[in-house]
Amino acid sequence: MNLKLTKYSPCLLYQPSLMLALRIALMTIIAMVSGCASHAPSTNTELPPAENIVWPAPPEKPRIRYLGSLNSTESVVGAQKQSLRDWLLGKKEEDRLALTKPYGVHSDSKGRIYVADTGISGLVVFDLEKKGMTYWGISGPGALKKPTGVTTDAQGNVYVSDVIDHRVVIYDKEGKYSNAFGGKEILNSPVGLVYNDRTHQLYVVDSKKHQIVVFNREGEVDFTIGERGADHGNFNFPTNIAMDQNGHLYVADTMNFRVQILDEKGTHIRSFGKLGDGRGHFSRLKGIGIDREGHIYTVDAAFNNVQIFNQKGQLMLAIGKSGTGPGGFYLPAGAHVDQNNRIYIADQLNQRIQMFEYLGESEMP
Repeated sequence: MNLKLTKYSPCLLYQPSLMLALRIALMTIIAMVSGCASHAPSTNTELPPAENIVWPAPPEKPRIRYLGSLNSTESVVGAQKQSLRDWLLGKKEEDRLALTKPYGVHSDSKGRIYVADTGISGLVVFDLEKKGMTYWGISGPGALKKPTGVTTDAQGNVYVSDVIDHRVVIYDKEGKYSNAFGGKEILNSPVGLVYNDRTHQLYVVDSKKHQIVVFNREGEVDFTIGERGADHGNFNFPTNIAMDQNGHLYVADTMNFRVQILDEKGTHIRSFGKLGDGRGHFSRLKGIGIDREGHIYTVDAAFNNVQIFNQKGQLMLAIGKSGTGPGGFYLPAGAHVDQNNRIYIADQLNQRIQMFEYLGESEMP
């Protein structure tokens, strides 16, 4: 019986000339796919820091400069060349850490930036010196459920508020659980917090109790500040807090649409702000920070910008707008200004921390 081979017969694969041709074709396809993979867009879509992105715009003298943003491991390690496997199947989740919905942000003197991400059950830590990104508080007694605020003290201890567990969790500088303050009998909805290194007291904003709870170093409540109301020293769903070099407190009194300035005992000094949609007004006041020259940085989630005021409550400058590029915001929240006048803004729905720098001089335009 004569066997006739057709083009569908597997016997064709055993012909030497066809085998060589198939091998060459396969190698060509792999090379093409690998080339595409190596040039595929990085998962980090942020533009590199651009020194010419400043506020106000030229020809005015620049006061604020954009530095860059943080959103994943690539932000500190750098974009890695993708393998063929990663391009085809996607990078392993454990190999890439990324922000989900950052709310609170704080930095220390060691080059670490702490992010309380409400979408992640853990504290995100960017280490700019060691070029790494890790999670703290993901297991054990210090496990977090919904972190919202974060701050540090002079010894390097890290304090994180957790709205679900109604507490503040403390870690040492290595990320090991140390202690916890509060509990549902004391805290309802802890959000922003700040540590007074001179008095060794922790100030925690409780949004739903409309007050600030002040803890001593043992975790006991020394006193509380305010109650619900519109009078001086009272609050209506406050959210965040900052402290200047003199120990004065700056409170985002969110639903009273104002900033309140208090001394460290809670005595009212002054307030500014009102509801509106114009310059210097507030709609959804969230993050607050203060630089070394006393300028007050306020984040408004409705305006998608940062407004900067002097100590008299006069608007000096506004930066940002709705968008995804440098200086663009989408529901921004927490803010922090460090001792070097670097400004960190939690850009929630853009899933990143944007970084800026105040360029100096005592008075803005």
